[in-house]
Amino acid sequence: MSAERVRIGIDVGGTFTHAAAVAARGGALLGCAKVPTTHDDQDGVARGVALALEELLRVAGLSPAEVSRVSYSTTQATNALLEGDVAVVGILSAGRGWQGARARGQADIGRVELAPGVPLRCRHEHLTLEEGRLDEGAARSALKRLREGGAEAVVAAAAFSVDDPSLERRLAELAVEEGLPATPTHEISRLYGLRARVRTAAINAAILPKMLRSARQTETAVRALGVSAPLVVMRSDGGAMSIDEMKKRPILTVLSGPAAGVAAALMAARLSDGLFVEVGGTSTDVSCIRDGRPSIRAAQVGAHRLYLNTLDVRTVGVAGGSMLRLDGGCLEVGPRSAHIAGLPYSAFSPEAARGLRATLIAPRPGDPAAYAVVDADDGPRCAPTPTCAANLLGLLPQGDPARGNIEGPRAAFAALGRRLSLPPEEVARRVLEAGVAPILRAARALIEDNALDRERLRVLGGGGAAGVWAPQVAAKLGVPCSVAENSAVISAIGAAMALLQECVERTLLDPKPSDVAEVRRQAEQAVLRAGAVAESVEVRVEIDAARGILRATATGAHELTIEEDSLEEPALRAKASGLMGVEQEQARLAAKTRRFFVYTAERERKAFWGLLKRRCRPWRVLDHRGDVRLGASHGTLISTRAASLMSELSAALERHAGYSDAGRAFPPTFLVTDDRTVDLSGLASEAHVASVCQTELGRLAAEDPVVLALSLPIP
Repeated sequence: MSAERVRIGIDVGGTFTHAAAVAARGGALLGCAKVPTTHDDQDGVARGVALALEELLRVAGLSPAEVSRVSYSTTQATNALLEGDVAVVGILSAGRGWQGARARGQADIGRVELAPGVPLRCRHEHLTLEEGRLDEGAARSALKRLREGGAEAVVAAAAFSVDDPSLERRLAELAVEEGLPATPTHEISRLYGLRARVRTAAINAAILPKMLRSARQTETAVRALGVSAPLVVMRSDGGAMSIDEMKKRPILTVLSGPAAGVAAALMAARLSDGLFVEVGGTSTDVSCIRDGRPSIRAAQVGAHRLYLNTLDVRTVGVAGGSMLRLDGGCLEVGPRSAHIAGLPYSAFSPEAARGLRATLIAPRPGDPAAYAVVDADDGPRCAPTPTCAANLLGLLPQGDPARGNIEGPRAAFAALGRRLSLPPEEVARRVLEAGVAPILRAARALIEDNALDRERLRVLGGGGAAGVWAPQVAAKLGVPCSVAENSAVISAIGAAMALLQECVERTLLDPKPSDVAEVRRQAEQAVLRAGAVAESVEVRVEIDAARGILRATATGAHELTIEEDSLEEPALRAKASGLMGVEQEQARLAAKTRRFFVYTAERERKAFWGLLKRRCRPWRVLDHRGDVRLGASHGTLISTRAASLMSELSAALERHAGYSDAGRAFPPTFLVTDDRTVDLSGLASEAHVASVCQTELGRLAAEDPVVLALSLPIP
């Protein structure tokens, strides 16, 4: 294989570290490796990353020179917060006059619980500026007092630092000179609201020493293998960031692990609308994708909202390796797993010939002695799990990574059944019925919260035990289901394929078109600095009128060779017709640009138990590889030339404008150009939409084809 054509993804899980090599062109899986996660090594999980990478290079027959990027996802930040394995944080605030007094009160954030019974430990010092000048001697003395009080990292806080960050920047520099890693609040967020900025920065600082150490160890381990390619880390919003940025803002990796799986669902499995159910050994993550984008929400720690956007992931303590619990005679599933108890599954254990008996144990000190295991006279203790139940009931096809033997589960469930006065198959059915309930609740909540269209909905399973739970969830919802190819290493594949991403936010109650253009430019420049190729960059701008926030999110790729050969038009039409729920001959190619194909159709939707029929016009935008870039259940398309775009835009918005208590409202609008799709749906006014379109026109010739696509309510 030619040099610099392979991407490597590494997923650092709680039990195992998986690595996958993916061809940059086409995304084919070239090899994978798995090693135990090295939590207790002196180099921490970085040792496991190095071992997995070394094994992967050997298995796939790759040289270090062939690697174009190494990307990894990690649960370290999440685990550190949940377990309280964090640094004591010193908060150093400064200001003058009444603004300084106000900053002093807002920077003293009080008790913040990271998890039940796990507080964030903070120390606070304040500097009153005389005549607006910083007394650096007083600042150094304050930093020494913070360190003597146990502080291991510092937050630099000043009012209005989003407008003038110079004071915070200098306080952070002094902290570093005193040997303390520092987080200025303006580097975490450029939104107004000092208390929320300080709180978010304090959580960042709390994990900063540990994550800095881990990042350096990981970087050293990768470089020691001769790999000089860029090293990036998964962000909690589904994108990737350079390791240098991670060293400053590790808080952005809080949901790094689930984010890698969602990236794979989008880019490898090409899920455009549906639920992604990623099943591990201990827990299951449920997330949703709508119109080709994952659902995002503001992060919270305890009852405290942070200035941080993360994927909307619902984590449930039920998975493939969950232990079975007898609670007052009722059969329950989880939250402890066989992995935690150090026990093999009965489906992967040698069959015990005699003396089988079900026993109840406490897997960990403090747990109730209610978890079922099976002992034998002539064999090891093992745990019956949902994976074992699925094997016994014959629900896992050949090649499924969770498929084991049937004899072990039959014997184990027979022993448990004697205790419950039930046959083994009935015990297995009840296990799956009990286990799917909390996953189903999470799935239904996501559908409700995100107003997902059930006619477009499907369930995609990922993870080693996807075949156990994803079909169960889909069957209960009455929607199609599939399990992702190479599901056992789906997160590693997602890490390999993830796009670079940067987000810029500003507090603006009434943003002008020039503000929109500027924040869009800043986001684009940020992702270019991170290493994205200019031709790959796309920027989405949103205005959150309720909170007064202007947000631009830029994505881009390290190289353009990720593209694979184009599909022929009939194959694209077939893909579009399936997504729109019509026969292939009903799908019509409405417009085409250099890189995108826009399809539409007419179909009937039934409502009120089939008593009413509604005609709608769904549309989809596919790229030349068949990936869905945009879509709507009903809408209108306007195909024109760049020279006519602005007049067509004005007429379309006027024609489809609506009115509410908030005033004039426009439908979600999208622009398709030669090589970009531009999401205008987050903008609040015609002037903002026009401003972004005008910027795009600067890249186009007058005769270039463009498409305006509007999403409208179903009539």
